Amino acid sequence: MGGANHSKPPFYSSASASNNNNRKSRWENNSNTKSPSNPNTKPNPNPNPNPSPRHPPPPPSLGPPPPPAYGFHMLERRTIILADGTVRSYLALPPDYQDFPPPPPPHGRFDYHRNPPPHHHIEGPGKRKFGGGEEEDYNNNNNNNNGSEFRSNKQLRVDNKVDQDALKKAFLHFAKLINENVTLKNTYLTHRNQGRLRCLACTRSVTEFPDIHTLLMHTYNSDNADLRVDHLGLHKAVCVLMGWNYSKPPDNSKSYQFLSADEAAANQDDLIMWPPLVIIHNTNTGKSRDGRMEGYGNKIMDSRIRELGFMGGKSKSLYGRDGHLGITLIKYAGDQSGLKEATQLAEHFEKENRGRKDWARLQTQTLGKDEENNPNLVKLDETKGEKRRILYGYLGTVFDLDKVDFDTRKKVVIEIKREYKRSV
Repeated sequence: MGGANHSKPPFYSSASASNNNNRKSRWENNSNTKSPSNPNTKPNPNPNPNPSPRHPPPPPSLGPPPPPAYGFHMLERRTIILADGTVRSYLALPPDYQDFPPPPPPHGRFDYHRNPPPHHHIEGPGKRKFGGGEEEDYNNNNNNNNGSEFRSNKQLRVDNKVDQDALKKAFLHFAKLINENVTLKNTYLTHRNQGRLRCLACTRSVTEFPDIHTLLMHTYNSDNADLRVDHLGLHKAVCVLMGWNYSKPPDNSKSYQFLSADEAAANQDDLIMWPPLVIIHNTNTGKSRDGRMEGYGNKIMDSRIRELGFMGGKSKSLYGRDGHLGITLIKYAGDQSGLKEATQLAEHFEKENRGRKDWARLQTQTLGKDEENNPNLVKLDETKGEKRRILYGYLGTVFDLDKVDFDTRKKVVIEIKREYKRSV
């Protein structure tokens, strides 16, 4: 009995070695590894890393979890204006989100970025402007003094964060841009309550609005820090064009649209062309034999202005496809003396009841009538015994850009008359 017990270990050991575990499972072979007759236990320089089935092998290291493809810190605030004029904020991916570096490849498994680890943000070069602290600032209701980007535009204006020189430049730029384009100008004036009005300050995308009130709400409450000055300049330019109060914030009550006619006219007359010029109307004399319109030339107009007692200006008569347009520009030097001479000539016509308002009223009364027999347009010169045209004139402003020729329109700039007088 004793000999039989000592003969089995070498038999099973040799069978295991020769059959390469074909008859017995892995667990059964490992159960007899304590037998000293197993020749593979001692000479093996690399022992079995899993000597016991009770200790399974540890899973391979997967490394740190991959960073999320997107995060709250990558979002930026935007605004949308609803049909009722109210403004709502929302968060969206920036336009350049595709330029962010992709996350590192996963280690031995697929990663669909469905469950990114919580509280894990990119700290490398892909980190955006505000980093992970933006979420904290947002949840703190903007109480952090360093979170200036989360302040409302009204707060920024109260704190005088808007560069006034840059705002003035943007205002004059948009005032000229709107008024030198007849189609664009008429779109604002005639489609104030309907139509598709485009925001000229949104350079990166085409933004359109159903009416002018919604457009002004957008320009005044723009959250784009890079284009805030441009939006405020456009807001002021449109308000002056419409004759509204640009200093009052637009809201649903639309109280900013109520401004006296005198104040609205003062705001419009304050934006003059520079170098200053006076626009003279009714300088045409009739049609020639070939049907083209004739009128006073430059020398004749210089002589007539001198007869009125004014010097220093140079005349430029305007012509079109059909001949003389009946308009002559009296241009002056771009300095204080030139502005003074131009203002004096314009005031002369105003005192004679032949200024801007008088000419506009006359156009509605004499449209389509015989001009040669109209005493408001033609009078008899008793000294020379001939008929002479009655001149009407006023100081050229930004709203008269559509009346001047192309060369003058491109060369002039827009200045604020009251500020120029104050600075000189």
